[in-house]
Amino acid sequence: MKNQATSQQEINATSSWLADLAALVKFRLSATVVLSSVLAYLIALGSGAFSWWAITVLTLGGFLTTSAANILNELLEKDYDVLMERTKSRPLATGRLNSSNALLMAGFASIGGITFLALFNPWTAFLGMVSLISYAFVYTPLKRVGPIAVLVGAIPGALPALIGCAAAEGSITTLGLTLFAIQFFWQLPHFYAIGYLGFDDYRKAGFKLVPAIGEEADTATLGRDAVASTLILLPLGVLPFFLGITSLWAVLLVTLLGLAFTYFAMRFSRLPNRKTALSMMFFSFAYLPLAFTIYWLGHQTALI
Repeated sequence: MKNQATSQQEINATSSWLADLAALVKFRLSATVVLSSVLAYLIALGSGAFSWWAITVLTLGGFLTTSAANILNELLEKDYDVLMERTKSRPLATGRLNSSNALLMAGFASIGGITFLALFNPWTAFLGMVSLISYAFVYTPLKRVGPIAVLVGAIPGALPALIGCAAAEGSITTLGLTLFAIQFFWQLPHFYAIGYLGFDDYRKAGFKLVPAIGEEADTATLGRDAVASTLILLPLGVLPFFLGITSLWAVLLVTLLGLAFTYFAMRFSRLPNRKTALSMMFFSFAYLPLAFTIYWLGHQTALI
């Protein structure tokens, strides 16, 4: 019985450590970032030879690099995370994980991630490094300065699409810049919804990500910018067809997605509340992976 109890304790300790590790690297966020990079790679690859080895390398490189950036972000913000409801239970904020060990993990993850990306070409390694540095050391401190941080943070947030294209094409191309722009503007209404919903929590930690009027979020500005961003996505969404990398039916579907996104943004703009913000946020989760998947499928049918 004693051995069984000890074994169960070890299993529980391992499960707890893995859960803390997943929280430290923001596993779901990192997985979403990697997905956009892989989809961009597939779109750019077109009729090229499909390689599971390349997909694996890109996945590992992207995941490790993103994880390193997230760890550094949490290291820099652990004293502020304690002040917010949604982050106060993070492993570094509670002390369940040691800061020195986390820094060591970030170092190994960054080296491993950039090394994997470098197996494609110098561009992928360079862009991966730019993404890591700009997220951890530019965007993170700017969060306490003002809403400009959202625009700055959208740059490393959109680089995965450019990295995926560079991995397939070997350089920075018009397609890569187009997918980068789509991912950039997609992030703005996505975060405006999150920023509105977590406004009070952010204020507790001194984060100034969302424009404010006095003690309240500036919903007029948030709504206006959300609508403007979704409207910009409409012409951007058509560009892949004119670049010859997807079918007409694909861009028509993406346009419908964009119109739906604009609808949710307009609802939030006209009546900013928790319900409309959640609707815009949840639709944003679906928009990017659906749009990129449709482009890829459209590319396959365009080649038939």
